[in-house]
Amino acid sequence: MSKKLIYSVVTNQYDTIKPVQSFSGFDFWLFTDQEDLKVEGWETKPIPKSEEPIKQQRLIKIKSSELPSEYDLTIYMDGNMEIIQDPQLFLDRFYNGGFMTCVHPKRSTLQEEAKEILRKKKDLPVNVEKTLAFAESQGFKDDIGLFETMVLVRDRSQEVKDLESQWAKVFSENSHRDQLSLPIASFLSGVSIHGIPRIELFKYIKRNRGHNVSLKFFRGSSKPHAKKGFLDFLFKSKGG
Repeated sequence: MSKKLIYSVVTNQYDTIKPVQSFSGFDFWLFTDQEDLKVEGWETKPIPKSEEPIKQQRLIKIKSSELPSEYDLTIYMDGNMEIIQDPQLFLDRFYNGGFMTCVHPKRSTLQEEAKEILRKKKDLPVNVEKTLAFAESQGFKDDIGLFETMVLVRDRSQEVKDLESQWAKVFSENSHRDQLSLPIASFLSGVSIHGIPRIELFKYIKRNRGHNVSLKFFRGSSKPHAKKGFLDFLFKSKGG
């Protein structure tokens, strides 16, 4: 029987994780910089505190291929998401391998997403503009679509690894808004993203509330870069 991992990542107390019931065939891991945090149903995986917890959180989110190889499939979910049905039913209905996430219900281009990021002050203009300029320099046509990355379903295929590698690189060198870098990574890697409607996703895994804090960006900060073996500090004795 294949092993499946559902995981979430919470840094800087950004979200409050809901308890989860046990489902056959699934393990549940919670990566967090709150060493003593315990949530029913989740196995806590402590991570070091970072000066840039947003980047830290999203790199673990992005790099599923660095999780232990004993898991044939992973489902990442944001900290404000809640499982409301057996996740196997969700997989049986929608998943056919590769990289799957949610189609954005309101926007379909990087330009639209960039305007919304700036309107809500979710990142600095210089970072958003740099991301768009990079995309243009690579010949990106902005016709791939846009995705909500609150839930990610991925297998261990080479295609997923290639997409994640590009995603981590584009993300680390540009805006910390991962929804802005994912379509670029898909274009650069040549790997398609399978999208499902939010209304269908929410029948199985729903958003139950907002975040604990609302982040606004008015000043710059230093940028970490994606490194090979980003999760090695967790899995030194296990295959990635």
